[in-house]
Amino acid sequence: MANTDVKGINISNELRAHYVSPCAGFIPFPDTNGYAEYTDVPKDSTPKSSSSWDIEHSEFGTSYAAIPNFLGPLPPSRIDVVIPDQTQWPPSLWSQLDARDSVHVTGSRINSLGISTYLRDGLQSWSDNIENFADVYRDLPFGSTILLNNMAEDVGSLDFQIMPNKTLMQSGIFLSAEELRAMWGYRESDMPPTMPYTKMLRLKQLSGDAILVWVSGEGKYEDAMMVFKSTKGNPARTYHEIKVLLALEPLKTIAGRPRKLITIPSSGAVCGFLMTYYKGGNLEDILPERRLKGTLAYYQQAYWSVDLTKSLLHIQKSPAKFCSDLRLDQWVLSKQADGPEVAVLLDLEQSRNIYNWAPPEIYYLEWIAELGSRAYSRGRDLPDDIITKYQDILNRYLQSRGFPSPLEGRPSHYDNPPHGWHWPWLTSSPAEQEAGMVYMLGRALWCIFEGVGDADVVLGRSNVYDGRQRFPEFVRTPPAMRWIIQTCTLGAREWIDGPIKIYRRGGKVFPLGRTGWCGEPEGTFEETKETVRLFWQDEMRKAERFVEARMRHDKNEASESDLELLHYLKRPTLKQVLSRLHRFL
Repeated sequence: MANTDVKGINISNELRAHYVSPCAGFIPFPDTNGYAEYTDVPKDSTPKSSSSWDIEHSEFGTSYAAIPNFLGPLPPSRIDVVIPDQTQWPPSLWSQLDARDSVHVTGSRINSLGISTYLRDGLQSWSDNIENFADVYRDLPFGSTILLNNMAEDVGSLDFQIMPNKTLMQSGIFLSAEELRAMWGYRESDMPPTMPYTKMLRLKQLSGDAILVWVSGEGKYEDAMMVFKSTKGNPARTYHEIKVLLALEPLKTIAGRPRKLITIPSSGAVCGFLMTYYKGGNLEDILPERRLKGTLAYYQQAYWSVDLTKSLLHIQKSPAKFCSDLRLDQWVLSKQADGPEVAVLLDLEQSRNIYNWAPPEIYYLEWIAELGSRAYSRGRDLPDDIITKYQDILNRYLQSRGFPSPLEGRPSHYDNPPHGWHWPWLTSSPAEQEAGMVYMLGRALWCIFEGVGDADVVLGRSNVYDGRQRFPEFVRTPPAMRWIIQTCTLGAREWIDGPIKIYRRGGKVFPLGRTGWCGEPEGTFEETKETVRLFWQDEMRKAERFVEARMRHDKNEASESDLELLHYLKRPTLKQVLSRLHRFL
């Protein structure tokens, strides 16, 4: 008999595949030895950590930017601490270390959880027992890892292991600036200057791949503060973004050319680049902060909306052609000396977006690949008949678009693609790419005029204002702007059959409508598992119908019912959106 006392499902990094991915509809939920069902117990009162290690950022509760501050100024070496999945922690630590909340809490907010004190104290005990630790740490190759092999109640018995970054030594993966220049066909004068990462001082981790640094010789202190964006594994996406930024004509609403290319001293290989640091913060944080303080002005919202649209038009006309990963944490504010704050786009990797922001015509294709291509699958143990079914759909779609099949993932060696590797955008026509950008713009406009940092609750990460308001609930948006948002986001599931049927509240997921939020009852563990399974099976039926309808439309054989599934055909163009937005200035 099912246990009806257990409410929701506790999340972990490895369990994400069992609720945020379509494979969750077709594979059994794993036995987690009680982790997925555990309930909180009273915490022990523990003294505040006296460790000289700091944690500045975390991702999914298994990767941490932990800094030994007692060593003094350090270069931005990207040495992260990686720990076991939450399901592998001793049960006695789940509540004490806030296991389930460590998954969705990102950035410095991780320091509010027990895992932060635990790791800081453990790292201090470990480093205290390593002879000449300062020399050992400083000599580590860029992008090395400190691996925690066990989770023990006694932090003094934690088994940390240094794992030097071996990717740097693999031939042909990291390339020099000269190799990149020759590959791109640029003149030497087209390329930014190079500088070893050891010539910079790290100030603060901003995100997983971005560190605020100080660069000597750049004038006054504020001018010397820049953002170092880098990669510690396969550098292909970083190289592609550098190429895109170099190819763009300057525009004040898009991040400028890389200031410098950053290299590994021993080899001269490029591991990242320097960008201008925008101190104004990102719109994901700023919008709710100013709304709550009563300082979010209408004229600012209107100007930012125009900024975003102009940026997308500029990209569309450039060699880049499209922007695929628009969301508000990618837009930062720049204060102009002679005018209003300007919203500046930072990220131009042309990679995948999270499902809360991606257009449905894009994520439907992603989901087909996740079940039909082992290179893209996020779940093990998919039944052979499911793989065969979706592999057939995927291959027929790729062939109909003249795209190579079978589908392969991003190569291990950078191969200089014109527009990146994210195949759903690459198989889209220019008009379809524009419709996809319009969709993401529409969701951004909703956030801007509602004063909300994200369009929905993200299943894998949280922010301070989680779940207070969800797209497309209109409270503050002017009526004329509501019409623009609705037309831009045609095809959004929220307009058709409501929000995603899975809801994350804190470190648990629940069925929609049984979340325990605002007086709702809480769904049980078994109800939640069944909701996840049925939701993803239904989503895959929608994805199948969409792909078949698109292929028939390509052959001019679409029926009326097919056209009803191709909502992107009815969205406005970017120019049409910009024309209407100008009326709000």
